[in-house]
Amino acid sequence: MDSNFLELFGNLLIGTAQGKKQVEDMIKWTQKGFSDLSSSNKDYDLPTMFKKFYGLENVSERSAEYKKMAEKAVKDFQGSLKEYFNMLGMVPKNEKMVPKNDYLDLVRKYEKLKEKCENQEETIRHLRLLSGEDHGNFMDGFQDIVKGQAEIFQNMMKGFGNYLAQKENKTPVDKQDSK
Repeated sequence: MDSNFLELFGNLLIGTAQGKKQVEDMIKWTQKGFSDLSSSNKDYDLPTMFKKFYGLENVSERSAEYKKMAEKAVKDFQGSLKEYFNMLGMVPKNEKMVPKNDYLDLVRKYEKLKEKCENQEETIRHLRLLSGEDHGNFMDGFQDIVKGQAEIFQNMMKGFGNYLAQKENKTPVDKQDSK
């Protein structure tokens, strides 16, 4: 776990003794994705503490180096925060932290319901086929097959007629049709 995170979080916990507002501020700030690293509160200033512990306070905010350092600091902080909550057995759910066991119970229930839904959909499809409700699709397919077979038969008969006409030295069937 990142030592800067531990130092920042330790100071945050010490500050918690002063009131609940600091913890709420940190939660809101992390949910916003650390979008604002500027000072907001003179009594309790989380962005300033963050800059101090991650070595950003002595670097100009307009420099390219600051941007790289800030991105790395945020990434390190988020990774450490995730690791910390994982050690506590907590997982994020809808912008709140919930116990991991509760979350895993919900995942298991979801998977069971998903499987049940899939089974019910398969049963519905099967019952529709048995009841004949799906007649339209069957009839369309059947008509296409009959039409295709009729075309094949006509072509075969024309070919057979042409063969017989050539054998008798008569005009082919196709040429007789066009006259």
